[in-house]
Amino acid sequence: MATAMLAASLTLTAQPSAQEQEEQALAQRVYEAQISGSDSVFYEAHQAFMDYLEERQDWEKYYRTWMNRVIYEVNHRHFHRAFTEIQHITDDIKEHHQEKYLYMSNMELGFFYNGRNQPELGEKYFRRALQGINVEKEPVAAFNSYLSLAQSLSFKRPAEAMACLDSLPQQMLENPMYESGVLGYRCIIANKMGDRKAFENYFMKYDSIRQNMPEQFNAANLEQVMVCRYLIQNEYKGALAWCDSIDVPLTATELRINVYEQMGDWQRAYRATQLKDSLSLIAEREVLEEDLIDMAHDIDMIQAEHEKAEVRRTQLLIVGLMAIVIIALLVGMLFYRHKKNRHLKEQFLQLQEARRSTEAGQAIRRAFVSTIQEKLKSPINVLRGYARIFNTPEFNLKPEERNKRYGDILVAAQSIESLMDPVLDSYARGTTGITDEEKNICLNALRSPLLTLIDSTEVIIDANGQIPHDEYMQLRSGVCRDAYHVATSTHKLILFSLYGDDISTPKDDRIGLNELARSVLSSYDLHPSAIENNRMLATEFKTEVADDVIINTSPLLQELLNCLLDNADKYATGGTVLMSCHAEADGTYAISVSNEGPTIPTADAERIFDPFVRLSPDEHSLGIGLPLARRLAISLGYTIALDLTYTKGARFVVSGI
Repeated sequence: MATAMLAASLTLTAQPSAQEQEEQALAQRVYEAQISGSDSVFYEAHQAFMDYLEERQDWEKYYRTWMNRVIYEVNHRHFHRAFTEIQHITDDIKEHHQEKYLYMSNMELGFFYNGRNQPELGEKYFRRALQGINVEKEPVAAFNSYLSLAQSLSFKRPAEAMACLDSLPQQMLENPMYESGVLGYRCIIANKMGDRKAFENYFMKYDSIRQNMPEQFNAANLEQVMVCRYLIQNEYKGALAWCDSIDVPLTATELRINVYEQMGDWQRAYRATQLKDSLSLIAEREVLEEDLIDMAHDIDMIQAEHEKAEVRRTQLLIVGLMAIVIIALLVGMLFYRHKKNRHLKEQFLQLQEARRSTEAGQAIRRAFVSTIQEKLKSPINVLRGYARIFNTPEFNLKPEERNKRYGDILVAAQSIESLMDPVLDSYARGTTGITDEEKNICLNALRSPLLTLIDSTEVIIDANGQIPHDEYMQLRSGVCRDAYHVATSTHKLILFSLYGDDISTPKDDRIGLNELARSVLSSYDLHPSAIENNRMLATEFKTEVADDVIINTSPLLQELLNCLLDNADKYATGGTVLMSCHAEADGTYAISVSNEGPTIPTADAERIFDPFVRLSPDEHSLGIGLPLARRLAISLGYTIALDLTYTKGARFVVSGI
């Protein structure tokens, strides 16, 4: 975040000064509005400056100012708005035939992904931007790209980040503002690398500019640099004092964790880590809620435009038909053929428009579900993590720790509950759709354990550690079971909606067949009910395929196999869940998953792959695991079927791999 802010300020400062007083006033107004943090004030000032530059056709300043809007949205975590602006900028560049500025779109995507804590994607787009920048003619753009690329690299490769800073245009570093900003970031990276000598060298130059040229000093990362400085000197009180001066709670907490860990004060480090997790959950929930509001607004606008278009088409059709009737009365049978052909042409155009509208709607739906999937990763992982921990009978929590842990579960469950209806509504707009009855099945299968989970966690939190041990363990067992069910069911429902439009998935991953199967099986967790019911399940892997066999596939194959393992685990009465690999006669490979338990009647061999089908009237599951497995198989170009020759239980075979 700090680098994105630095890039924004450098971009504004380095723009060529305007000769006209009006331009200077507009630019200053945007800068002051950006600092104020008020969205309405910034948008108004930014649009006024954009209109002025567009009228002058000063495209470089125009697109650079527009890029400031993207950076502002990223810094304020308005990611949906930022991504929408990037699309608009790219379209505008192409519309005005200013393709030489397309590198700005890549820079904006880099800022976008860095802001979302996805540095690998940020690195990718900053490197693309650098390929389109003439360093001699556009040193400001090159400077911002190299600096932001260094931020992306610093997460995992600090040495490469430092080398990237060495590539900065030297003429830019002659300005103390640019130089101090870069020196500050060099200090941070040197501290991360543990290079004390380099840190002292950079800090000496950095502090010299700070002391001697305060008006030209860039203080974007000052607090973090000073924390690093005091940590190197083992002056922990000074480091904590600088942490206290930071206005952003999450950033301040992250730095305090570093101080406590170096002090060896693990108790305070643990409490600070808990606070960081809570702040992260709150921040993610706020971003999710804002993105959903923005997306709902976009969808409402699209629907409103679509309804207006439908009204206009209906009006035109009525007028056309009336004209055809009048002309038919005048010219009789001579004009009959012409009228018929015209009517057919109109129908054809309407069908084409309907098809385009359907495709556009599907694209919007997939983007909407993808965003929900991204935002639900955290609460789903929280529930899965706690289900995995609580599934161990000997694991125990101190009474004073319970409120925090169960508070995390409650927040995650409430996040999933708030998105349940949007997920089901998005599926209703898919290719196959969903009936009201099927939607009620989904709601009943999910809402009952979800509400039970929320109620149980609230009981534990309200009791504040005063519940008798036996009653607490019974409640914890229920929380474990319901958390596992809600997390896995929600994850499957999102995947089922996301891959419901018969769109093929590219298979770009190369991996060993046996390696993949072993990895999926070894990382699979048994249902919490397996422990409760003492089923004593075992897992086993067999293969007839050599370990050097490599396949081209997608991570969706792992999701598919997990669906089959879930099904085998759920209906096994004991014994072993077996995963095996073998070669097919046509040169492809197959993976099978089997259990020991009741067999599936031949008449139901295909019916079990239909969504929301339950073979037993007493079953209350979602009924979506096997249908999801088949959808994923179709998306990957595979086939999946029940092996009717297997009589010890149920065995499913994925072929064509």
